[in-house]
Amino acid sequence: MTDTSEAVTNFEEMFASRFIEDDKEYQEYLKRPPEFPPIVEGWNSRAGGNQRNRGNQLQDKVRTAYMVRATALRTPA
Repeated sequence: MTDTSEAVTNFEEMFASRFIEDDKEYQEYLKRPPEFPPIVEGWNSRAGGNQRNRGNQLQDKVRTAYMVRATALRTPA
């Protein structure tokens, strides 16, 4: 196992020309046209802005189902 200072020295030597003019692969990458981000429509259609009580959605559904059932039982047929 190498010493930490020795490992740092090795990495500095390995990446000495990384992301500079001597790095041919990086220079080719810079010449490419920019990639546009994907457009995903409707990715946030259910969120109404504030994400605060997001975990309560299931509780709200259960509570609503309970209220509908309780109201149906009270209402004469």
